[in-house]
Amino acid sequence: MDYDKEQINKSLHQYLSDNLDTMKDLWKESYKENDVTVPNATIAEKLEEMKEHFITELLHVFQDDETSFYNRFQAKIEEVVDESREIWKPLLLVQEEFTRYREIILDHIEYFITQYDKSVPIEHVLEWQRKALRAFDYASSAFMQQALLHMDEEIQDKENMIMELTAPVILLQPGIGLLPLVGNIDVERGDVIVENTLKQCALKQMDRLYIDLSGVLHINALVAEKIKQLISALQLLGIETTLSGMRPYMAQQAVQLGISFKDVQVVSDLPQALRTNQVPVQ
Repeated sequence: MDYDKEQINKSLHQYLSDNLDTMKDLWKESYKENDVTVPNATIAEKLEEMKEHFITELLHVFQDDETSFYNRFQAKIEEVVDESREIWKPLLLVQEEFTRYREIILDHIEYFITQYDKSVPIEHVLEWQRKALRAFDYASSAFMQQALLHMDEEIQDKENMIMELTAPVILLQPGIGLLPLVGNIDVERGDVIVENTLKQCALKQMDRLYIDLSGVLHINALVAEKIKQLISALQLLGIETTLSGMRPYMAQQAVQLGISFKDVQVVSDLPQALRTNQVPVQ
């Protein structure tokens, strides 16, 4: 055999490294030819940074041990995704970028073969193509997985924030808090109100909690059951409760539904509740 496999791999790697600027220019040209629309300047900048990392890192697949390459490649992808959160949303755009660069790399492998001074066996050419395609598939899949993972984390953080805002316990003074309920309460929100209120009251070491219903549009069996469930749980924690803001028609609905709040201090409005318990009203 008239060629050294290790040496020819190094030669290909060197050839591609020497032509990085050319491949980058071709990549940019493909942008113009395909009339690619980038959402904004920030995403364009981050996309260029990602491509800069990727275009250099991928070349090592032709020279390094594949296990070492993929371990390092995965770490680099995770780093790039973590630093380039702005490009998560246009994932299709990122996918298209991988496809363009793949064609450029494959073309340059062909250019290298035509310029190399020795014959390259077909099985070696096929091996290079396999390595390139596998690396691109891996990069595309790994990038998407990491991006979606971070997206899920952001969505969960936002959902947690929304859940906290749906039942905010406002600290009026040490040991005394206010839970203003607003809007409609369904099963899911009712469960969140109970869980989040108990958590916040324990965290803030409450002795008394005012539950104001003036922002609730109507009361039904579900709303009443959740409020009673919350009050019972607060009592078990040693927290006294005062219910305020129940409108006349809501009181009528409660009576019609057979709902009783006889074991709870009930007042007409929040200022009265605060005065009754000698809490300073701002």
